[in-house]
Amino acid sequence: MKIRSIELTNFRKFREPLTIGGFQDGLNIVVEPNETGKSTLLEALRAALFIRHSAKSELVRSFCPFGDDVAPKVTINFVIDVDAWRVEKQFLKAPFVSLTGPGGRLESDAAEDKLQDLLGFEKGNNRGSDPETRGALGLLWVEQASALATETPGRLVRDNVRGALEGEVGAILGGRRFDVVKSRIDEAYSTLRTARSGKSTGRLTDAEVRLADARARSQASEANLGEYEQALTQLEAARTAKRLLERDLADPEQAERKRQLEDDLKIAETAQIRLSAALARYAEAEGLALKSEAQLTRFDEASHAAEIMAAALEKADAALADQQGIYSEAQTAESETRLALGAVRARRGEAEQAVANARSVNGDHARHAAVNRARSQLAEVQRLETEIAKKGDAARAGIDAAALERFRLLDRAATEARAIFEAGAVTIEIALLGDTALEIDGKPAMAGRHDIVRPTAIVVGTAATLRVTPPAAGGRSAEANLQSADDALADACKSLGIDSYAMAISRSEEARSAQQEIIALKREIDALCPGDASIDLASGPAELKALLADVDEGEGAVVADSIDLQPLEAALMLLRDQEQVATVQLETAQTQLHAAEVLLTKLQTEREGAARDSLSAHDLFTALKGAQDRDAIATALADARQELGRRLEALEQAKEAAQTFDADRIRRSIANIVQAQTRAGEERIALVAQIASLESTVASDGPKGLEGLAAEAREAEQAAEAEYERLTQEADMLDLLRSTLQAAGDDASRTFLGPVTRRAARYIERILPGCGLSFDEDMGLAAITRGGIDEACGDLSRGTQEQLAVLTRLAFADLLLDRGAPVSLILDDPLVYSDDGRFEIMTDILLEAAQRMQVILLTCRSKAFRHVAGHHISLT
Repeated sequence: MKIRSIELTNFRKFREPLTIGGFQDGLNIVVEPNETGKSTLLEALRAALFIRHSAKSELVRSFCPFGDDVAPKVTINFVIDVDAWRVEKQFLKAPFVSLTGPGGRLESDAAEDKLQDLLGFEKGNNRGSDPETRGALGLLWVEQASALATETPGRLVRDNVRGALEGEVGAILGGRRFDVVKSRIDEAYSTLRTARSGKSTGRLTDAEVRLADARARSQASEANLGEYEQALTQLEAARTAKRLLERDLADPEQAERKRQLEDDLKIAETAQIRLSAALARYAEAEGLALKSEAQLTRFDEASHAAEIMAAALEKADAALADQQGIYSEAQTAESETRLALGAVRARRGEAEQAVANARSVNGDHARHAAVNRARSQLAEVQRLETEIAKKGDAARAGIDAAALERFRLLDRAATEARAIFEAGAVTIEIALLGDTALEIDGKPAMAGRHDIVRPTAIVVGTAATLRVTPPAAGGRSAEANLQSADDALADACKSLGIDSYAMAISRSEEARSAQQEIIALKREIDALCPGDASIDLASGPAELKALLADVDEGEGAVVADSIDLQPLEAALMLLRDQEQVATVQLETAQTQLHAAEVLLTKLQTEREGAARDSLSAHDLFTALKGAQDRDAIATALADARQELGRRLEALEQAKEAAQTFDADRIRRSIANIVQAQTRAGEERIALVAQIASLESTVASDGPKGLEGLAAEAREAEQAAEAEYERLTQEADMLDLLRSTLQAAGDDASRTFLGPVTRRAARYIERILPGCGLSFDEDMGLAAITRGGIDEACGDLSRGTQEQLAVLTRLAFADLLLDRGAPVSLILDDPLVYSDDGRFEIMTDILLEAAQRMQVILLTCRSKAFRHVAGHHISLT
């Protein structure tokens, strides 16, 4: 297959109609920059050939230019064998397709079907087409970046190649007949298990379900039989438990024990009452002892507190006196630092004023100096402007190029006319001796040179008459031409105010020189007017003139000398540093004064508090001392402690009596007996109900023959298990047969794929010498072997993967070409990762392949493919 031309309208970025023609047999290279539509060109080829005109998929809608609602259209002219074909296809709006060839014109589905027959592809789904349905061209037309990986050929390509290889190899394994045998075994296996995961399906799944049902029924029968036997056992156990409970409820010893516990409880309650009374009397004596003890403690604490508060007051008075001295010193220090800061600030103000005055004087001095400089600059500018004015007359006297050219032509014409005139005239040199008169054609003449262009009579006084006849007959016309040229030249000289063409050239040169000098003078003026920020003068002569026009004549006179600011500024800086130090010292003194004031206030507050506390402690102690005597309180405390000892002894005796009969323990024992009797009664009632339920179950299940039903369920389970094992063995055998055939197929594939391997190796040997190839069962290049080591294609560098992908495609193209399939190779942006050496080899291989089939390269790298001897095509 050979592409001849492509026409695009409203296809993605190509809104306007575009025709790309000139595709030839052999190698065609389309070199354009990025974003110019090379990949769109390949997409348009695929759309026109493989996607049906009626499709409305997302891919087809993407053919429209962005933002437009139009009908994309593609037209392709191509050749298969020697027949020329033309396909036109329009999508979305009024979709149509037509195919024109040797047999005439076909449209709609008939055209689509004919395309499929011509190119050997299958009808795609409504979403478009994919490599599986595109046939050979789906493998050989490679879009951008797809050539970076070795791809497995599509099903149609594999079928085509296998057809060619079966005839070449003659083996069943690896060919179509092998596929038939293998597919039948796979079909039988698929009725039992899934092909990929090996999970049960079909008949094996049904057998598993039947086995599971049989097992469930068997387990249910066994469970029913077990429940019946368990019910008999539980019935006997319940009757035995009921007899034991009834015996326990009628036990006389338990009743006697309960009566004895109730008598002990009465004794224990009496002992508890006596213990409570002893506790009350002990608490009363303990309260009196504690009260006397508290009174004595309060008396001693008040005495001690009065002493402590008096000492604290004395200490507070001493601290307050010390702090008052510190506070006075802080006040004095703060006043002194404040006065020192004021003095420094006054000196700093004087220094600032001195600096300001000096800066003002220096500013006036600088302004006057700048004004004087400006006046000097203005004088020089005015001088240069005078020079410019002088040069202006000479510059304006220049003759423009057109007038000078006309003058040159006139001068040349006059010169040529004079040369012609002189060539046909007789030249006579006349020298007169003495006062001899001279006449030429009856008119007085002067001695010298005369050009004679017609018969002329010359009379020399009375001495002789000469008649001169020139040899040529055209002398008068030459004289007329000379006269016309001289007149035209004289008129031009008169209009320009010059005497000759040489003077015109001289004046033009003087004018050009004057113009150049004027430009130089203007630049000099600009250099003289740079501006001066000190007097707000901008650059330029106009600004200089404007400034000096507003300046008084007296400004710029001699003023006082400038003042050296450095010592004044140094003195000011020193005073500012002293001011900063004085400020910090004042802040420190103020901080210290504030801290002394705060501490003084605190100590005053504490002294007042200590005075109040001391007074309160003294008043409390005086009050307690006046209310009662300490010795009387001590005697009352000793009596209270003696009474407390006697009552403690009585309390211990009451506790001993109460511990002999523990009322709480006796109550718990009685409650346990009552609870046990109650629970036994409840259990007896529950057993009566359970016995009734079990007797009912035994009576209903006994006649069913549960043992026979369980035996039948076990037999059904064994039959289902035998069927499942038989189908499992059948599936295992089929799986073994599949794996055996697969292994044999793999062995045969190496023989079967030998022609493919040999063709691919012929190319790959040139970039990877000594390298072996391995293809998988789907004819995809799986690995290469170098130095006895297998390397998967995915582990190779991107450049090597790309080169292998292109070369294996060429191998399949050669096989398909031998079979007569329509073959062409299109590579979009190929060999992007190839180094220089391999790039040369790959382009040589593509040139060789282009001798057998049409090859189209779409690339943006003009420099890389500049040396390749192919037909170069432009999209514009």
